[in-house]
Amino acid sequence: MSRKRRKPDDINPNSWMDTYADTITLLLTFFILLYSFSTTDNEKLKLIAAALKGQITGIPMKLEDVPDIEDEEKEQGIGEKSPYQILLEDIQEIIDKNGLTDTVKIREEDAGVVLQLSESILFDLGKADLKADSTPVLEVISGLIPAIENEIMVQGHTDNIPISSGTYKSNWELSTSRAVNVVKYFIETKGFDPTRFSATGYGEYRPLVDNATEENRAINRRVDILIVQQKEIVKE
Repeated sequence: MSRKRRKPDDINPNSWMDTYADTITLLLTFFILLYSFSTTDNEKLKLIAAALKGQITGIPMKLEDVPDIEDEEKEQGIGEKSPYQILLEDIQEIIDKNGLTDTVKIREEDAGVVLQLSESILFDLGKADLKADSTPVLEVISGLIPAIENEIMVQGHTDNIPISSGTYKSNWELSTSRAVNVVKYFIETKGFDPTRFSATGYGEYRPLVDNATEENRAINRRVDILIVQQKEIVKE
């Protein structure tokens, strides 16, 4: 007995939609995997998600319906500034307002925020006594200290030229004495808690740049005031 041929009318005209839906689902999975391994532009992600969802359901989708990744990141605290980034910006603003941009350099290290003061601001060459005109700079820095509870480390540095002064036998001693005198200013003149401060001299052994030129040596002759990153920043 011969088999009957299926009439064209018996074929479901929408059967191709099953294959189409499967293909689109696979594409959606592919794009999700791509996003999980990379950072995608927010606007592009919205367009992709909207387009894919619209194709699968057959219903146009508004971009507003796509979750805003930036909002989600804010809710999770992603991209927020750390207390030390805020502190860094606040200090820079104060330094700029007082016209000390060329006098006090600010940098961020793993240990905390560093205020870098060149030798010429604080001391005469080869000496450790604070100059009279160093007071305005130290006054500005003193104004920052009450707003924080962190330990403050004052670090003295020199260039690699052996000292010829009779008062100090080495750059170790000169750099240490300079750091001590800065700490004494904060404690004795400004009345800050001495348990928060420490003084260290590194001599020529922690240069910022090589000592090949006089300009570079002047950069290395400095005092660093390190606000140690260990306690929560307390703002008034």
